[in-house]
Amino acid sequence: MGVETTPAQRLSTVGSIRFEKVTGNIGAIVHGVDVHVAHGDEVASVLLRSLHEHGVLFFHSDTAISGEQFSGFSSVFGEQYVYPYGKGPGQFVTEEGADAVRLRTSYWHTDGSPQEKPPQAALLCSVEVPAFGGDTMWASMTAAFDALSSRYQRLFDGMEAVHSTAAVARYHDAFGQGESHVHPVVITDPVTRRKALYVNSVYTERLVGMSERENETLLRMLYEHVNTPEFHVRLRWQPNMIAVWEERVTQHRAVADYAERRVLRRITITGDRPKA
Repeated sequence: MGVETTPAQRLSTVGSIRFEKVTGNIGAIVHGVDVHVAHGDEVASVLLRSLHEHGVLFFHSDTAISGEQFSGFSSVFGEQYVYPYGKGPGQFVTEEGADAVRLRTSYWHTDGSPQEKPPQAALLCSVEVPAFGGDTMWASMTAAFDALSSRYQRLFDGMEAVHSTAAVARYHDAFGQGESHVHPVVITDPVTRRKALYVNSVYTERLVGMSERENETLLRMLYEHVNTPEFHVRLRWQPNMIAVWEERVTQHRAVADYAERRVLRRITITGDRPKA
């Protein structure tokens, strides 16, 4: 039997904003924030801090959220990211069927890691959702680092990895000519100062200074480590929901188990270079 949490353990309050934890390691439902409007510095400061603390924030609305309202609300988290793959700046609508999701995003990953300055955060807003299926999952990379033995923590801390679009480019020519960049394997969250693993099965090509056999063994171990259920939160989409996640300290994946239409708006937030 698990340990029951009290309301005080599950809920935290900052001013009029309440955060309801969803799991022990990642995710919180936010109460007391209107997602239909832009907010000032005070609300932005609270939400940004909480985003780093919880990894993923979930917002519910009783009424529809227009594209303009979604864009205004996203400004709380920073400037909108300019996509390098032809989508341009601002928001776009994703209406991918399960087959496309299965091919592209049904693997644990963090967006843009082959770039020098990957995105800092991303937002999804539900427009149309299937009756069942089509969930999105996130994994805490701070929890993943904390769960490693101290010997593995010392091994990976200070190591670097090459991140590349080469694997994705084999399926989608729009992803360019194999863009790549080197990042630390273990990064430090700039707000919480917690350490997080920064490798993912979609974009991480190799560990710097390791042999082919060492690369295969260590990366496979880390990718399997991400599958630990205690690191995860899973969202069943409903109409008029927004999910916001910190890209650098989480990974995410889609669940390709639906047949009906799933339409989501997406906005990505500009970031800086991950640091050890």
